Amino acid sequence: MKTTFLFAIVASALGLGFVAPPADKVGSSDGATCSLQNPEYVGAKSCKACHFAQHTSWKKTEMSKAFETLKPGQKAEAKTRHGLDPQKDYTKDPTCVACHTTGYGKPGGYPAIVEGKEWTDDEKKRATEMEGVQCEACHGPGSLTGPYKKEHEDFKKADVLALGMIEPKKENCEGCHNTKSPTIAKDYVLDYDAMTKDADKIHKHVPLKNKH
Repeated sequence: MKTTFLFAIVASALGLGFVAPPADKVGSSDGATCSLQNPEYVGAKSCKACHFAQHTSWKKTEMSKAFETLKPGQKAEAKTRHGLDPQKDYTKDPTCVACHTTGYGKPGGYPAIVEGKEWTDDEKKRATEMEGVQCEACHGPGSLTGPYKKEHEDFKKADVLALGMIEPKKENCEGCHNTKSPTIAKDYVLDYDAMTKDADKIHKHVPLKNKH
């Protein structure tokens, strides 16, 4: 976009409820525990529960469709213009997939592509769920706050950030929005402010229901 590298920016801090868990453990989306040092990605569907408007808006952006652009025949004109083979399947190229999916190679995220290694059924399922640039690409793994969204609507943003959630910032986006991308001009400079204010590029900005 991920244009094709746009990162999803969901309202201030995923907006998932929070209550302080034990010092070194938090619940994952499926009720299991995960280390604060090794949190899990849970997918945009989990964010949708509290941020329906943002999710609906995001689904219309190029970010959400970033993975599709890697498929043969997609964005053919742009690929040809930048010296890429428009008929090649780039969904198997880890250097491309890392910026067109969410949580690449990390717990709960899109599974890493390793030559000669077949994915398990669980990895295949996660691959489907984590395609595109989703909420957690900008806000961090959802397992840190997910289990508490219903019981504690008045969580503080600072508490979530202390757990390890990510404050969206220019440096995060520059991980993919840079001149190493074959579709980005060599004189490209990311205009972070302009990008994050454009609802058509990230998502609609909707006031949060609760004060955080």
